[in-house]
Amino acid sequence: MKSTILLALFFFGFSAQAALTLPTLANYESGRTLCQKTYASLIAHEKGTYVTVPFDYSNPALGTTDIYSYFVGGVYDSSKETLLYFTGGPGSTAHWGLFRQAMPYNVLIMEQRGIGCSRPATLAQYLNPAFYSSENVARDAERIRQHLGISKWTVYGISYGTVPATIYSSLFPQATRATILEGVVFDGESGLWDAPHRRKLLQRMLGTLPADLLKKLDQVHTQYGVPAIWLSNYARTQMMYDDGLNKIKERFLGFTDEKKYQEFIKEMVSMFEPINYTPHVLFVSNDIPYFMIACQELGLALPNMSTADVYKNGVLTPVVDIESQGNCRQLRAATKATYKAERYPLTVPVTYFQGADDSATASPQAIRHYKTVPKASKQILIQVRGGHNPNLQLVNIENVRQTQFFDLAFKGQKIPKSLVKEFNDNEEVFWAFTSN
Repeated sequence: MKSTILLALFFFGFSAQAALTLPTLANYESGRTLCQKTYASLIAHEKGTYVTVPFDYSNPALGTTDIYSYFVGGVYDSSKETLLYFTGGPGSTAHWGLFRQAMPYNVLIMEQRGIGCSRPATLAQYLNPAFYSSENVARDAERIRQHLGISKWTVYGISYGTVPATIYSSLFPQATRATILEGVVFDGESGLWDAPHRRKLLQRMLGTLPADLLKKLDQVHTQYGVPAIWLSNYARTQMMYDDGLNKIKERFLGFTDEKKYQEFIKEMVSMFEPINYTPHVLFVSNDIPYFMIACQELGLALPNMSTADVYKNGVLTPVVDIESQGNCRQLRAATKATYKAERYPLTVPVTYFQGADDSATASPQAIRHYKTVPKASKQILIQVRGGHNPNLQLVNIENVRQTQFFDLAFKGQKIPKSLVKEFNDNEEVFWAFTSN
């Protein structure tokens, strides 16, 4: 049901990263150059526009920069309401779109600062940590709204996008009809990266496996030389999908077939091999913005931060992500104050969609957000055994009831319990639902 393209769009990069290769004066291209010259033909259908905003809202003396955005389908219909979408990552590009089918409202996608078409004019600006902040991203969106003359819109964020979505809705409630958050980030403390909930789920599953199979899993590292974080990384990817944990178990149980086991070994070896091609700058996650935000606001630069677990003798143990911390130092992107959603109370209607087994933004983050941040109408739907973006996946296969859920959330209206029950009685997946 889920596509790898969509997972790439919304995946929060919770894994050890290779050392950064920084652009040079010779090969750096600004967003305007990339999107109005070098690759103009690739995105001409978007009919995107630029809005000039402060380089850093807290320091206007640093000048201005240009932010790119576009309406899905390339057209704004003034007779329709508008949805503002904040991409995930941090660092995800905007050019994959969002919904697979036409929606009954305008969908505006903003390329967040530093990414693709919204790269600043110079390399020095691109590598300036002051350029990057989630609050800057939220304020950029408000400048775009004013430029377009839209009086009010609904705000939708997935994964990291829930951070600027929360900030925007808190700072500009008069412009926010409702807020929809999916795969929620509550704060940038160690629990976001270390994810004890994810480890607990995986460890519990490992505890159900026979001893001879656990020995076989040990051999992935000890006999075949795959890094000891292989299981952590593999599980994180698979648990982005609905029912991912059970699917991991089913695959492991199949290792009684030596051929299937050897095929898996090859897959794990390839997972850690360096890529042998250059990813397209407009269609892959951008490393510099990713680390600038993750290091400065989401705690990645904090001492002893762990983003993965080593596996040995059936036990998962956190390990410090030395490479990512090195990248933070290389960019001079130190953690000053970690993001905490409770600093941004919401007075607009809020709807949450969350997967219970989400390996990227664990469900306890969404629950804490739901309990502490909204001060008015709120409702939360947690999909049992769900992955990272369970609502969007159902909307994108045109599930009628899920589309009804989303439409009500868009309008800031309550989802009737009877409709949730009808969904649960007729679909293969199950939503746990509560509201105030």
